[in-house]
Amino acid sequence: MIIEIANSVGRLALTCSSIFLVTHLRHMLNFAERFGLGMVGGGSFLTIAVIWERQQSPFDGWAVTILTYGALIFFCGFGWRKLRHDRANQQAVATARRYLEARGRL
Repeated sequence: MIIEIANSVGRLALTCSSIFLVTHLRHMLNFAERFGLGMVGGGSFLTIAVIWERQQSPFDGWAVTILTYGALIFFCGFGWRKLRHDRANQQAVATARRYLEARGRL
């Protein structure tokens, strides 16, 4: 009983944090991150029924799949954004270095 309560509270917290991130930080997330977080929130909410009904729920199987692939999409989108940001930073450093060398300041 304690495990079911802990899992349910955890899934509810995951759902609420996903909702918060998508609604309040939408401008900072790319499409893949928003889509993935939506799937994570929906999948985690649907798995609460699976936890309590022990394999008798109509959500058994596919709710966890939604949660898993949502997390995968979110992390891929996050990684892609970070890689692009890092590449842009390296390009800005190289441009600034060339500019300063051309002016004799470096």
